[in-house]
Amino acid sequence: MMRPNYTQEQIDDLIARFLSGNISTEEQEILTHWIEASAENQSYFLQWRDTWQATAASGDYDTLSAWDGLQYRTAMERPLSVNRWRYYFRVAASYTLPFLIGGGLVYAWSSLKKNDSNNALVTVISPKGATTKIELSDGTEVWLNAGSKLQYAQSYNLRGREVKLEGEAFFKVHTNAQKPFTVKASDLKILALGTSFNVKAYPEDKTVVTTLVDGEVKIDGSKTTTPFGLMMKPHQHVVYKKPLTTNSEQLKTPVSIADSTTAAPIESREVNNTEIYTAWKDGNWIVAAQTMDELAVTMERRFNVKVIFKEPELKEYRFSGTFRQETLEQVLNILKLTAPLKYTIDNGEVTLALDQELKEKYNKAFKSR
Repeated sequence: MMRPNYTQEQIDDLIARFLSGNISTEEQEILTHWIEASAENQSYFLQWRDTWQATAASGDYDTLSAWDGLQYRTAMERPLSVNRWRYYFRVAASYTLPFLIGGGLVYAWSSLKKNDSNNALVTVISPKGATTKIELSDGTEVWLNAGSKLQYAQSYNLRGREVKLEGEAFFKVHTNAQKPFTVKASDLKILALGTSFNVKAYPEDKTVVTTLVDGEVKIDGSKTTTPFGLMMKPHQHVVYKKPLTTNSEQLKTPVSIADSTTAAPIESREVNNTEIYTAWKDGNWIVAAQTMDELAVTMERRFNVKVIFKEPELKEYRFSGTFRQETLEQVLNILKLTAPLKYTIDNGEVTLALDQELKEKYNKAFKSR
């Protein structure tokens, strides 16, 4: 059911603005209320989003086929004119999908459930191929990277401020000395007051990486197999190495990183340019001497594809540089300038193969130096 005074065409316009990241706060509130009004509205929005993403990801300008597909899935309950459809999805095809702001926000609306304490849990998911920005009730801003999930109680900020992260997020925390902001990531608790910091904690990764931009952050590793505690300073970069196995009997008294008698499972260093680790929230991708194997992991999340190496040798090539809103194909063409690779893209799979001719050219170039 639509809200009074809003036509179907106006709602379609709001959905298109939301999916393209070109919606005002007031318009987003209207759309939010409309989506929450019924399961039918949620379903309609999700069908729009899925087709929009497919169109933007593939650059598919066959709008008539896409229109037919949506009309079939919605059983013609809400007919959308061909002309309007062409307009909307030409817009979709002109956007670079991986940096779609707000693309995952709808998951917060459809993932509200009770936990053991009868307190509703809100789950926000930023799917692969999209980034998401949300603002919590206390004014804290959170950017979620592709393939990430954030959970928090609906009672957030009433008694405390705690969130659980799986994936990567940048936090700009609203100051409240009475209620420290806490991020649970893997085995760690990361506590902050008013500060900006980045946490990368994908479940499949072997590490949890915290980068502090400004303010103070305390990492509580008391629940790890080798307990530790660490107070971070601005421009500090800390890498926690996850244990291969977790044995609660191995837990000891928490120690400071400064205690040289106990080897804490972390590495800490100062970084001059924290933007290397936070640029993703602005749609950029800064690479510092990463192997092609490491790049492939980010590429899969960023562009929602699967990367396949035909020759393992390619995984060892390293690359440094900055990508600014480039498409997948543009990124691959840039990588070809420093690595002897050739690629194919088919049905969401990127196959990387060794280009022998390019390899010989590179080898001759290096020998002539």
